[in-house]
Amino acid sequence: MNERTIATVTLNPSIDVPLAMDDLRLGETNRCSSTVLDPGGKGINASRVIRRLGGETVAYGFVGGMTGKLLRKHLDEERIAHAFDEIDGFTRIDVMLFERSTGRRTRLLPQGPYIGPLHLERLRAALRAIEPGSVIVMGGSVPPGLDVTIYRDLVAALNARDVRCIVDTSGEALSSVLEARPALIKPNEVEAAYVAGRRLREEAEFLEVARELRARGARAVVISLGALGAVGVDDRDRAWRVTVPQIKVESTIGSGDSMVGGLALALNRDASFDEALRLGAAAGTATAMTPQRELCRLSDVERLLSQITVREVAPIARTA
Repeated sequence: MNERTIATVTLNPSIDVPLAMDDLRLGETNRCSSTVLDPGGKGINASRVIRRLGGETVAYGFVGGMTGKLLRKHLDEERIAHAFDEIDGFTRIDVMLFERSTGRRTRLLPQGPYIGPLHLERLRAALRAIEPGSVIVMGGSVPPGLDVTIYRDLVAALNARDVRCIVDTSGEALSSVLEARPALIKPNEVEAAYVAGRRLREEAEFLEVARELRARGARAVVISLGALGAVGVDDRDRAWRVTVPQIKVESTIGSGDSMVGGLALALNRDASFDEALRLGAAAGTATAMTPQRELCRLSDVERLLSQITVREVAPIARTA
């Protein structure tokens, strides 16, 4: 199959350090165990999943210092092409604390290094070389030095060149990108509720918000719901419900990024929206089956595909 390479953009990548302990005791010395240092960031994780599922990808973004070199080394080992811009600062280190006694997880996320105008212009120049018709994934937090509307501006420029943009971000960055009409956005339930400005509980409410976000500009919307699966609205305003099988959950870290990787790969292959939902849900579920921060395995994804249910649902009746 002759496929275009899928680009990913991670503005604020990281090295992720998972630490496990019996109990977290604030103000005291805590002895922890840690076995891995992982590359992190939504776009980078999407690239890693795309590669595992047999797709071609190249990762863009900003890295710096020894932690940046470590991130490059990890991607080289996974045979993932990258075209990062080198910055003066250090790629941030994200710490993830797991308490064995309670199962509670706590994340410590630094702000990240400053990104100046020259680095941003170099990224823009690199993205202008992406072939029309390609798929590009961008997501994650916005580092210091960049405006919260950066995703909106990047998507607008890429749309003008017929590049299909999938965006996975949150808060004001997600709100602002809608007006640029990205091909697809993938918030989770918390992110969707924030942009909607209200608490969401029922499937019908999530579907209604998916339609609202589409009306505000996104061409298609997928809202991931964890163990409950996902809902989506495609570019023809058809609503879809995704149901996933019950599994033993090892860790949900990276599941949303994995779903985005699956969605991107399917759309890059010009699959139908329901087929894209199936692959995305299988990738996200497979990642939840792996321990710590491990991402999905191809064998698990292939086995889960037949267990994912994707069905079109009737339009929601609106009440006066």
